[in-house]
Amino acid sequence: MLQSSNSLQQITIVEGFTEHIFKEKGSIFTGQVFPIANSSEAKNILNGVKKKYYDATHHCYAFKCANGDSKFSDDGEPSGTAGIRLLNAITHFDLTNVLVVVIRYFGGTKLGVGPLGKAYYLSAMEALEQSKKVVKYPAQKVNLKFSFEMVNVVYKLLAEHEIKIWGTDYSESVSLSVIIKTEIIEKVKEALISATSAQLEFIIDPEILFI
Repeated sequence: MLQSSNSLQQITIVEGFTEHIFKEKGSIFTGQVFPIANSSEAKNILNGVKKKYYDATHHCYAFKCANGDSKFSDDGEPSGTAGIRLLNAITHFDLTNVLVVVIRYFGGTKLGVGPLGKAYYLSAMEALEQSKKVVKYPAQKVNLKFSFEMVNVVYKLLAEHEIKIWGTDYSESVSLSVIIKTEIIEKVKEALISATSAQLEFIIDPEILFI
């Protein structure tokens, strides 16, 4: 889950799809929750929902991303009754990288602004309540380069800090690609430099991702 955000705060995301159906005076409100990586993915999912439920009266939504992108839509409902209510539900759970869509099939009876807003909010809240929530921490990719003689020392230190290796290259020297939580990068760097007598390259990618 890659982000360009400069924020170093942990985030809470949802894992997997959840759905909750809410009925009010003949109208059916289907709240759906999707994990997303960015606004482009949110728009693609939303297009798919609109295509699948093409005969629905409204497709209201809200999404929020870790890089600060967020958007909501009433999709024809009275202003303030739908989209902002869905965004408020997302904020209630302090979630990020999430899209909430509520699909409404009109049942023939107008609900009024208050009850309508409540119906959208409850649809989103119940769907989000059922979602599995996971905390992710800011991290960065780091490229390490060192001699073969230092393999055991480097691998031991990485294991001590529970750092996983996601790329290796053994040629004239050893090159490793690892992902390290941002909060311990300097600590790990100091430990590796010390253990290898400064005979190790430690190159940090500035881009932030969450693990």
